Amino acid sequence: MNASDWWGLLAMFLGGAFPWLEAVVVIPAGIIAGLPTVPVVIAATAGNLLTIALSAWFGEHIRSWFSRWRDRREAQKHDQETLARKETKRAKRQQRIERVMNRGGIPALALFGPIIGTQIMAVAVVAMGISAVRSFFWISLGTIGWAILAAAATRGGFQIFGLG
Repeated sequence: MNASDWWGLLAMFLGGAFPWLEAVVVIPAGIIAGLPTVPVVIAATAGNLLTIALSAWFGEHIRSWFSRWRDRREAQKHDQETLARKETKRAKRQQRIERVMNRGGIPALALFGPIIGTQIMAVAVVAMGISAVRSFFWISLGTIGWAILAAAATRGGFQIFGLG
């Protein structure tokens, strides 16, 4: 590999890390540009996974900060009826999250990650109450699957049309 290939791989990493550009878009562009397939997939996916991890981690910290802030604010009200009503709402919300998770849950959401935006998906899943590690794991699996599919489709298209 020469210097231009390394610069191209850096561009793939940064493109994969950029929200909404995603590894799925960057991989075909890198392959079409003539960069080696496997390093392109690795670089773009690594960039995407880095931002997924950061989004999930920061999302979890923001959720816990907001929860503590809300609890302190509610504790100041001292109205037992209001607190009981809000606790009932929270319990219903938690049941709704559990129903969604039982119907397919994070694995199903992970399949839509690159379509919706993996970073947004990581924050949304963490906001639903799922741990950052679990959300990162599932969304990463979906991202890796989409990345491999994008590379295979691009290479397959090259072979079908006799371009490379």
